[in-house]
Amino acid sequence: MKALGIILAGGNSSRMKNLTDKRAISAMPVGCSYRSIDFTLSNMTNSHIQTVAVLSQYNARSLNEHLNSSKWWNFGRKQGGLFLFTPTVTADNSWWYRGTADAMWQNIDFLKRRHEPYVVIASGDCVYKMDFNPVLEYHISKQADITLVCAKAPEGDDLTRYGTVKLDEDGLLLDFEEKPMVAHSNIVSTGVYIIRRRKLIELLEQCNQEGR
Repeated sequence: MKALGIILAGGNSSRMKNLTDKRAISAMPVGCSYRSIDFTLSNMTNSHIQTVAVLSQYNARSLNEHLNSSKWWNFGRKQGGLFLFTPTVTADNSWWYRGTADAMWQNIDFLKRRHEPYVVIASGDCVYKMDFNPVLEYHISKQADITLVCAKAPEGDDLTRYGTVKLDEDGLLLDFEEKPMVAHSNIVSTGVYIIRRRKLIELLEQCNQEGR
């Protein structure tokens, strides 16, 4: 596949209460045999993405041990692999990740060294099955800067927990509202993005220059 994967696995959630006191959400057991990040990793490898970076931070030990002990995702190729990045204190930086963009900014050298033209960005704490290839083909056919995978929320679901979007009839995103107090759309972001690698680098550099 003409893309590398980035899995965002550094977050914390107070909604999980005692379950996440000592582990990241991405390391939460599912069905006894799996961790929640396994589903995103399986989606990546089944979509023939050979290079995947996992960005971890909060209570990362359990997640790191799981990733280091698991070999069944088939990322161990000469041209790819599974990479695990945690915040690193250097002479130039002493920050923890201050959000999603900053987590990628602190690892921008990894993005610059890669050769894949596209990046698939996904969360490590969702349970779902998806082939990313049709999404990438759609992204290329639309000549889009960014493609966001959306879903219709079930009736009665609490929409204030999501990022809600408004789309036109051609699928063009008109508005995005993160965790709105009052939702005006039942179309929600799944947290899966497709973006050209050079565009992502450009946006991260621009945000850093503007102090964002």
